Amino acid sequence: MVMVKKHEGPAAVFEMLNKALEVARREKRVTEERNIRILIAQMHVVQGELEEGLKNFQILIDENPRDFRPYLCQGIIYGLLNKKKEAEEQFEIYRSLVPEEFPQRGFLDDIVLAAKKGSGQPF
Repeated sequence: MVMVKKHEGPAAVFEMLNKALEVARREKRVTEERNIRILIAQMHVVQGELEEGLKNFQILIDENPRDFRPYLCQGIIYGLLNKKKEAEEQFEIYRSLVPEEFPQRGFLDDIVLAAKKGSGQPF
């Protein structure tokens, strides 16, 4: 996000993330690999590539349907696309999966509320 704000260009951002992804894969760091893939999908959204973001999040969901994060992100994207029904479906799945004791749950729930109100601010 900082690189984008400094206008270093999307190519540099994606290059950095892809290098980090290669390292995580090479070192078999599964959790880090997934986290980086989520960041890559989020960066597509930040760049305005909403359909690419949706596609990447769907792949992550297909690989691990118990991870609440891609559902939250898809809900936000659908909200940005003004697809309220699809957004609500994704938010409902997110709410069913996110643990009550998750430290950032309150913050994430605030994001859901903002997305439902149509703030237009992704991530």
